Amino acid sequence: MLFGGRVQDYQVTGFFQDSTGRPVSEERICHNMSKKEAKMDMQMYILRAYSNTINLDRPIKINCSPVTKSRVADY
Repeated sequence: MLFGGRVQDYQVTGFFQDSTGRPVSEERICHNMSKKEAKMDMQMYILRAYSNTINLDRPIKINCSPVTKSRVADY
């Protein structure tokens, strides 16, 4: 498998501001994806879920880290 090492589970956290300027963070686990796919999936999720309240003038910051077995037990 060519991309076998890149596909894994990622813990993805998105940080953004709503229309009133309050910071909002959203956290998800993305399964069997590359890091780039997990980031794009989180960005699309945020834009869909918060389409009425997100401040589009501020950037959406996305942190992505591989899930370890100890973190899997927490979810």
